[in-house]
Amino acid sequence: MLTKAKIQQILSSRIEEINSLSIPHFSLLSNIEKASKRIVDAIKNNEKIVIVGDYDVDGVSSSAIMHLFLSEIYDNFEIKIPNRFKHGYGLSPKILEEIEADLIITVDNGISSFEAAEICAQRGIDLIITDHHTPKRMENVKCKMENEKNNSPFSIFNSQFTLPSAYAVVNPKTSPDFPFKEICGAEVAWYLCAALKHEMKLKKDLREFLDILCIAIIADVMPLQHMNRVLVNMGLKRLNAQKRAFNRAIKKFFSGEIRSVDIAFNIAPRLNAAGRMGDARVAFEFLISEDENQAYNLYLELDRLNNLRKETEKEILEDIEVENEEFIVVKGDYHEGVIGIIASRLVHKYNKPAIVFSRNGESLKGSGRSLGNVDIFSLISECEDVLDGFGGHKLACGLSVKEEKFEILKRKLNEKIKKYDEEDFFIEDFVLGELPFSEIDIELLDILHTFEPYGEGNPKPKFISTAKIEHIQNLKENHYKLILSQNDIYLPAVIFRYDGEFDEIITFKFTVEENNFRGRTVQLIIEEIL
Repeated sequence: MLTKAKIQQILSSRIEEINSLSIPHFSLLSNIEKASKRIVDAIKNNEKIVIVGDYDVDGVSSSAIMHLFLSEIYDNFEIKIPNRFKHGYGLSPKILEEIEADLIITVDNGISSFEAAEICAQRGIDLIITDHHTPKRMENVKCKMENEKNNSPFSIFNSQFTLPSAYAVVNPKTSPDFPFKEICGAEVAWYLCAALKHEMKLKKDLREFLDILCIAIIADVMPLQHMNRVLVNMGLKRLNAQKRAFNRAIKKFFSGEIRSVDIAFNIAPRLNAAGRMGDARVAFEFLISEDENQAYNLYLELDRLNNLRKETEKEILEDIEVENEEFIVVKGDYHEGVIGIIASRLVHKYNKPAIVFSRNGESLKGSGRSLGNVDIFSLISECEDVLDGFGGHKLACGLSVKEEKFEILKRKLNEKIKKYDEEDFFIEDFVLGELPFSEIDIELLDILHTFEPYGEGNPKPKFISTAKIEHIQNLKENHYKLILSQNDIYLPAVIFRYDGEFDEIITFKFTVEENNFRGRTVQLIIEEIL
């Protein structure tokens, strides 16, 4: 049986605590000083700077941070966020057709933009890539020879990667001295601002961007360990302090403090919906808004787009038929903006990696998700010969393939995945053990709050218990509120999307949550009846 003291001990042992002074210095990112000096030169010479972002939360947040920072010191710059349906992902040849610039800086993209980088070189545009995605690997010897031949600045530390031809590439994964590789694109952009602040000797507190930064970290499912944990905690405090118009607009939709779970399940999906269902510029304008009413109206639009996303997603899920294979690979005339979410739903339903493709002319554009120790980026890299393009990281990827090569790709992936053992597909459930009702109280809530934020790398603890059902209330459809008893202790519980019958005595898996309606009380959220 678990006790509060034991829970505190377990949770303490699984996270690495650092303080804000221990956050790695910007100079540990390779090429960041070279990049910042080039930007300062562009500012001094009044060169046109264009920032190219991405249409997800991380890319929009990166763009917002760069906009808010640069707008205080420079006028001759533009933020360009690709439209998923018109331009495709990141720095693409299509988006370059709309850009006139002396210097282009990518945020949260660019590490796979080989063709676009060549176009920039031909047009005499200097290119600075800031990204966090995994670079394309190549044979060490071949890469070393090429680097020496081209006198590349990446010849020492990037012998394992092939990179686009750029003035500078700033990426934690190509930075041997940077101690924590799993940071998001917005964090890299924030570090670039720090380097510019240093280079220009500016008096500016970069903590003012932490509200935006914490949203990006959580939305991009970065591990909430090390520096990410510190930045999210600091960012949540700033978000709840309502320093910006968008902070105050969001607070109108929440009672009590905004927590990491609110960002993950409420705020991030709405910000993402702009790029999925329309244009990510709506989310960008929301984050940089200076007027609270404008921010409020933009959030309402984001909410409308998110509801549209849910309806579209439901229709597609009902249409998909999954074959009995180890790697789910499906295609259809699906809405391109939701295929990543659909892939994620399939992963959690079938416990298998999944790629969902949407038809785009003669080509198929896909989004993939994985689980456990199955490295989806590595798997699609091994199929490079049949792909038109790809990018991503261990648990998520984007790719494109000609429709005529779809079946070949499907066969290859289902063959290559056989190298993984059964345990590699296991998603750890993080059940700490059996928790008696006598240990569930406000003191336990306070202990659990101490170890927030919960998320990737620091999952919310789950427990098991057995109790008698004293009362059942149908909230709506198949959502229920229960009153449970154990040894004369009564606790309320909620279970969502439950289709079965209730026995008088149940054993169940649950999390402990806080209910702030009419005071501060404990409520159990039942995840599964065992």
